[in-house]
Amino acid sequence: MYAHWGTFTKNDTLSDCLGLAQSALLRQGFQIWDGAADGDYQVIGGTADVIATVVCVPQSGNIWLSVSAYSTDSALAERTRNDVRSFIVESVRID
Repeated sequence: MYAHWGTFTKNDTLSDCLGLAQSALLRQGFQIWDGAADGDYQVIGGTADVIATVVCVPQSGNIWLSVSAYSTDSALAERTRNDVRSFIVESVRID
């Protein structure tokens, strides 16, 4: 099993970050096992080939996020982590 992960911060709300995390996993075609509406700080999903987890932790002034992906294929785990992270980082809320 291979694991790839990374952390970053985002100036957004917890609810928005969890929603972005779920959207990012759904865009990958993942089944969501623990979603944004479950009342906690993580979203977990995957397929038979890869599992991804996004954890969102509120801090003073921003949200700290960790994106992790696990697979028996290292390249797939890395690509998944990168794609999910990029989607969240690049998404901008428009009011």
